[in-house]
Amino acid sequence: MALRLFGCICGQFHSPGAGMAMPGDRVTVPIPFYVLEHPDGVALFDCGLPAAMIDYDDTYRAALRTQDLDATLTSDETLTSHLERLDIDPARVRFAALSHLHFDHAGGLKELPNATVVVQRREWEAGFEPERSRHYGLRKRYFDLGHQVQLVDGERDLFGDGSAVLTPSYGHTPGHQSLRVRSEQGDHILVGDACYHCGVVESRQFPDMSDHPAMNRSLDALLALRGPDTVMVWGHDPEQWGDTPVLPSARD
Repeated sequence: MALRLFGCICGQFHSPGAGMAMPGDRVTVPIPFYVLEHPDGVALFDCGLPAAMIDYDDTYRAALRTQDLDATLTSDETLTSHLERLDIDPARVRFAALSHLHFDHAGGLKELPNATVVVQRREWEAGFEPERSRHYGLRKRYFDLGHQVQLVDGERDLFGDGSAVLTPSYGHTPGHQSLRVRSEQGDHILVGDACYHCGVVESRQFPDMSDHPAMNRSLDALLALRGPDTVMVWGHDPEQWGDTPVLPSARD
């Protein structure tokens, strides 16, 4: 079995347009996570929202609304529901590689009891430093769950064959990382929140809380990795998840 790559939408994020570098008073953007089915095991890149956010009264959703934000999730969009449709038992997921520790990227970890979390060391350490975790919004309730953790310093080849290589893309958070996936489906760079959507490539309009010089360097470095056929999959780009999704979410 060759590596197969799937993209799944685990809810929606609702924000003022400016917060996502998009026009309009309010915008709604998809929250994707990615499934890599490899001969040596299943890996996820990001985990989407926590299933608890199905509930309007979830405490973190309530906190988001005080900041003019929200996240919505249905039972069909949870991480577990997506994996079950792919005939993947969440208990056999080998790796949960996280771009970073925000709630919409680490929230589904609770549904992966046996996965090893793969995260940049500097991101993990920031999550346990009160001042930096508060500044960047890194909530331990979503990632400090007792999983085995592999801390990465720089690049990491997940399966050791070049098919899935994590690459640092610091700036959005202290240890943000992206993932390059090479498979029979092509060459994909899963950018994560190093770039919310394709418009940011030109505007370089980054979130207020982020390190803007670092984000510029990281985005330039990711763009330099592109070949003529490379597909850049941005962090929350509605245009990539419309009528013709950039990646399949189901088996053929």
